[in-house]
Amino acid sequence: MDEQKDFLSEPELSMDEWTKGWTIHVGRAYACSKCGTMVMVTKGGIGTLEPKCCGSDMVLVKMPDEIR
Repeated sequence: MDEQKDFLSEPELSMDEWTKGWTIHVGRAYACSKCGTMVMVTKGGIGTLEPKCCGSDMVLVKMPDEIR
């Protein structure tokens, strides 16, 4: 029998890493690369945010100059 890894004994992420990775940050902006629609996060939370527009994922806007 092959040795199986015990996933409960060795977590991949610490609680801080998990919380940071799943935190929705206020002020982040996303843009649709097809039509130019913009979305900005105005209320934070815990979870995942995968905004979609025109049938595709919206792109995270890192710098204000990227909005155009």
